[in-house]
Amino acid sequence: MRRLLSGRHAEALMKRILTHAEREIADQRGKRMVEFVSGRFAAKEAVSKAFGCGIGSMMSFTDIEVLPDTKGRPVATLSDEAWERLQLPYGKQYNIHLSITHQTELAAAFAIVEQMGKTLPGSD
Repeated sequence: MRRLLSGRHAEALMKRILTHAEREIADQRGKRMVEFVSGRFAAKEAVSKAFGCGIGSMMSFTDIEVLPDTKGRPVATLSDEAWERLQLPYGKQYNIHLSITHQTELAAAFAIVEQMGKTLPGSD
């Protein structure tokens, strides 16, 4: 990622992976920008796979936005278009749990998509 972000296509890569709000945060990271972008890349891959599709025709990198809440916890949201392509009702019925870890040479993320209001058979 460091090599990609230092090359001549760095800006195009940032626009392909990050939303506008995420790019604003990345620009403020200074020396840790590569870690931030790597973490967001891993998070978006994890979220898309948790929905069972991966990055592709159903969901692009910019369909997923990962921003910190007031305590710094990463919160993932999907675009309305992604919900439509997934043929799922707009996100209020789903909770996306996300964890991101990154350091200078490694980034990883774990995502779980929880459908709200569903009960298991026999759990009355």
